[in-house]
Amino acid sequence: GRSHARLTPVALVDFEPFQTEVVDLRRFAEAREEFSTSEWLDLLVASMGLNPARYSVEQKVLLLLRLVPLVEPNVNLLELGPRATGKTFVYRNLTYYSRIYAGGVVTPARLFYDARLSIPGDLAVNDVVVFDEVSKVRFSSADEIASKLKDYMVDGFFERGALKRAHSTCSLVFLGNIDLEAVSDAASTLSYLPGFMRDTAFLDRVHGFIPGWRLPKIMESERHLATGYALASDYLAEVMHRMRHESFEALVQEHVELEGHYTIRDERAVRKLASGVVKLLYPHGEVERGFLQSVLDVVVELRNNVVRLLTAMAPQEYPPKRLSVRVRG
Repeated sequence: GRSHARLTPVALVDFEPFQTEVVDLRRFAEAREEFSTSEWLDLLVASMGLNPARYSVEQKVLLLLRLVPLVEPNVNLLELGPRATGKTFVYRNLTYYSRIYAGGVVTPARLFYDARLSIPGDLAVNDVVVFDEVSKVRFSSADEIASKLKDYMVDGFFERGALKRAHSTCSLVFLGNIDLEAVSDAASTLSYLPGFMRDTAFLDRVHGFIPGWRLPKIMESERHLATGYALASDYLAEVMHRMRHESFEALVQEHVELEGHYTIRDERAVRKLASGVVKLLYPHGEVERGFLQSVLDVVVELRNNVVRLLTAMAPQEYPPKRLSVRVRG
């Protein structure tokens, strides 16, 4: 072949890292104080890549709830909605700590623990495991995985083979597509759930059900995608990862009163979802009572949607009821 021309040596004289080096949650919380709550909510929506001007306050809170499994440990979320509403985007692009199963076969070794190789599964090493297009996900050992997932969703513990009683803070997210014309409310989505989820014991362990049919499709980039300034995605990813170690339960306990016939699972679900939302909206710990009430009205509906599914499946065991929350002054 042709002889190569002599290469001129190149010396690297300076390097400026693009990725953020230090994430200081205290500084993040202090910066929050410079924004009103509505400005901060818009900033978070823009940081998710979406144009906040195209969404109502309720829709912005629903978008924010997609982030809760990333900031709050052991949260189990279900979202069913039409295609092109950005369901998977969040978990693929706003965190380094996710594993997404988009169809295909999932094995117990891959999910929990590979006993042959002594390697922890995806559940043990990620912040969130996402079952995308959940109706198309197949389990190689359906009964074993469904049973182990059900146990795990209670308190974050699992075991397999030689691995006895391991714990993880990994959250679980179940995503599915629906036909908009066929869905009017949560109860009407039952047929879109895969077999392993059509089990009241399993569903009761899902903390919240995001009604994706209430979010608009993302169709035109100039109308629906964010422009201007927002938080860099690598920075936000690290902030959310570190937030998992911060507890806002005391703040929620102080300000949020639960009203209605709450079971222990209902209470745990609403408190976890509320904690995640408060963590995102008020990282500086100073809540704004009126705005928080409107936010938590959306949050509690996620649990009410789970209750509606349970009632549709077993009305005798789960009679109709409505949960609500009140923000104390």
